[in-house]
Amino acid sequence: MSIPENLVKILPEGVEPGKIVYKIVEDRRNPLLFRRELMVEIWHIGLPTPNRLEVRQKIAEMLGVEVDRVFIRHIYTEFGWGKSKVEVHVYDNAEIGKKIEPLYIQLRNMPKEEADKIREEIRQKKAQRKKKKK
Repeated sequence: MSIPENLVKILPEGVEPGKIVYKIVEDRRNPLLFRRELMVEIWHIGLPTPNRLEVRQKIAEMLGVEVDRVFIRHIYTEFGWGKSKVEVHVYDNAEIGKKIEPLYIQLRNMPKEEADKIREEIRQKKAQRKKKKK
């Protein structure tokens, strides 16, 4: 894929077509919830948006923390730019993160097979409760 010359001229330093670059744009500490709230820019010109698991792994690696403490809240991709902004919560402790983050966010941050297994367990429990009511 060829990148227009005028686009290449306005790219930030270190960003190249065909290469994924992560930059922390904003880093806030939330002591009440025992977490850091990050906004990360991902430049992926000429490449698809990286998936959540890849982003989660890379951010944990960048910050030097365990992967289970990192939760990707949202990935906003700007059409045509090859740039995404990612909302990330990094907890002091993985157990605190599991208590605070909603289940749907936890499921999005798991491998697909593991998340599907938990979703199926939830469906079965709901079906059992419905049967008991009748």
